[in-house]
Amino acid sequence: MDAVLDKVRAVVPWLAVAAVVIGMSYQQGLFSLVGRLAPGPARAVALPEGGVSDGDHCGAEGYHRFRLPADVLSPPPRDTPAPGPRLVLGAYGFEQGPRTPARFSISLFVVPGGKRPLELSRTLGDGVAVEIEGPHGLVGGAHGLPVTWREPTGTGPGHRMRVGARDGGVAEVALPVRALCPGQEGAEVMRKLQAPIDAHNTVTGQPPYTLTVSFSDPGVGEMRASLRSPDRGDVLGAGNLIPLDPETGRV
Repeated sequence: MDAVLDKVRAVVPWLAVAAVVIGMSYQQGLFSLVGRLAPGPARAVALPEGGVSDGDHCGAEGYHRFRLPADVLSPPPRDTPAPGPRLVLGAYGFEQGPRTPARFSISLFVVPGGKRPLELSRTLGDGVAVEIEGPHGLVGGAHGLPVTWREPTGTGPGHRMRVGARDGGVAEVALPVRALCPGQEGAEVMRKLQAPIDAHNTVTGQPPYTLTVSFSDPGVGEMRASLRSPDRGDVLGAGNLIPLDPETGRV
């Protein structure tokens, strides 16, 4: 498990800086951003690339497709051990190019949390759920979103992915801009998903908007049971809230 976390930190030095890294890319123009794009309607609609929008929940406070583990909505202090499988949010950003539909792109790291591989369905159950919430409730989201695996690259028996205990798994999911609620703009939502920073590029607080990613797969529950983890159920989730410093209680 330590080797997997080292690999995650090599890509994102610490979870707390994931939003900052992408925020810097955003400001430097590495993502082709569009200020005004037509959002989806305030009702659930099928998305062209797969999944269904959460438009029927626009404005709802605390809406999540799955019942999330407590540490997703209130991350524990940094370096707190977390037994069992984990989902780690990597880099994320908003992009649109000549060949790319406007969307939020999100990288995910799956950490088995044990000495044996974690077996998951290639689709991660019925697909991934993504929710973006602001001070006045849900501003965009969808469920049943397809994933693209970067590691591992092969599929085992029963179309299951064997996520190695040493290397973990890397997947990507995209939230189309059509999954945003009426009145929302992709570039502005992306800006509010970034943690505030001062003149020294130091994070000074939590992001104004929360980003939550989750899925439900039987393999998660099986691994938890085998490890006798205090966590139960098949749901893994991750978000952009920054873990607090255990000494100061601040970000």
